[in-house]
Amino acid sequence: MKKIKLYLESSALWNLYYEETGAELVEHCLENPQLDCLSSIWSQLEIERGIKKRENQKEISSEEAENLRIFIEADSKGLNSKRQLVTIPIMEDYILVARRFIHEYNLFASDALHLASAVLQGCKGILVDDYHFTRLNKMIEPREGVAIYPISLSISDLEDRLNKGKG
Repeated sequence: MKKIKLYLESSALWNLYYEETGAELVEHCLENPQLDCLSSIWSQLEIERGIKKRENQKEISSEEAENLRIFIEADSKGLNSKRQLVTIPIMEDYILVARRFIHEYNLFASDALHLASAVLQGCKGILVDDYHFTRLNKMIEPREGVAIYPISLSISDLEDRLNKGKG
């Protein structure tokens, strides 16, 4: 059976590590043997920024920030070694496609890079916790073949959407 490719955008991964809404859905995806979960190396940079932001806002201490960095790095390596999450590199062709997406969809650079990564990797969908990105699904999905799924979906709703159209 061919696995479905699902791209986990950095906001979805952040929710997993910062125990926010949707963490259970991300865990389910990572543990689901029918899914190939991917994310780009860029997500690591965005997660690093999320940690620094929480530290700057005094939500967490410097020590907690460092412990969170260490934990996320170790967990990410474990997920990669078990092939539960494949981290893909960013190459020049990803940047070129992202540039096009910035203009076509009025995306932020990071969102365009995530979309380009998902499209070029042949993903069926992108799991995000980002309203300005999910609101564009009706425009993006028919043109690019990649659906934008909000992290607020239930597990059964995500599975139904991912399996829609499968033989």
